Amino acid sequence: METIERKPRSREQARSGIIKTAKAIARQEGWQAVSIRKIADAIEYSAPIVYEYFDSKDILLDEIRNEGFRHLYQEYERILKLYRDPEKRLYEISLVQWQFARQQPEIYQVMYNMDGAFCTIPVYQSETMQEVSRLVREAIFSFIPKAEESIKRLHFQWLAVSHGTIMLAMMLKDERPLDQSEQIYRETMRRFVRELR
Repeated sequence: METIERKPRSREQARSGIIKTAKAIARQEGWQAVSIRKIADAIEYSAPIVYEYFDSKDILLDEIRNEGFRHLYQEYERILKLYRDPEKRLYEISLVQWQFARQQPEIYQVMYNMDGAFCTIPVYQSETMQEVSRLVREAIFSFIPKAEESIKRLHFQWLAVSHGTIMLAMMLKDERPLDQSEQIYRETMRRFVRELR
């Protein structure tokens, strides 16, 4: 009986270990250095065993991408419950986006196909990404009750401003300290949210 219970748990641990190792390699060497072979060597498995868990690097990247969107979903949901003021909600959601990109850049890179973390599975097909987008649109709608198409357009603008600024900050981090970029990000998002009224 114990052996039967232990097997699924060790399988989940192995799967989790593969994901963790891929992120560690990416953090140290960049996503271009991540391969199934390199992961297998790092965790002392054979490549065929790693392929039992992930059919391809794309499947692995998609799982990491969805992990990131699940995290954002939980954080956005928490903010929607925590704050009543609609502007504060959207601004705080924006700050979560920044903090996540700064604290877990290797996951953020996979989520948006940045810095060599190219996943051929289109991001818009991710159900978790669609759920995250729904929460942001809900935050926008709470203080600008407009037609769905208008809310989608405003969500696109929010994402373009937020993600665009984060991308530039990450690209230029050797020229401009991230603390300076964060201040610019905060000012930009505060202005964007205010102008939505």
